[in-house]
Amino acid sequence: MERGNGNGSGASRLQRNMKERVRRKHMKELLSELAFLTPLQSSKVSATELLENATNHIKQLQERLEERRRRRALLLKEISGDENKKASGSRIPVLNISCSDSSLEINLICGLEKNFMLHDIISILQQEGAEVISSTQYNTGDRVIYVVKSQAISPRIGVETTRIRQRIKDLCF
Repeated sequence: MERGNGNGSGASRLQRNMKERVRRKHMKELLSELAFLTPLQSSKVSATELLENATNHIKQLQERLEERRRRRALLLKEISGDENKKASGSRIPVLNISCSDSSLEINLICGLEKNFMLHDIISILQQEGAEVISSTQYNTGDRVIYVVKSQAISPRIGVETTRIRQRIKDLCF
């Protein structure tokens, strides 16, 4: 009767251990990449906490995406509604302000007969404690579309969207 010398089982165990090390290293790299992609409060968190944080972050991003899709559909509906009003010559500005965390986005659609400039809106934001990140003006046919993205200069204090909305309404309407 021949007995195994143990080298076969030892080599097999060594291979399993090596594969496990590679797997753990790969998981650590993936978790590190995930930590980089999510907003973390602490740099030292467990894998479970990291996965929970990432899951919550993804859910928030999905909610924001759905909100933006709804807002876009509403704006497109309002624009197409404006097409129907074109015959009567009526052009009421459309103002949409959305706020999330310390960021603020203003979407304004108005006719070419507007009596204000983009810098007027930017001035209002700056006076109310917001820093403009980007601003865009589109001229399409007989209307002008403004998109202004900003964030609060001090996230702790934030910005008063109600006051900004009123000041922009006073300027445009």
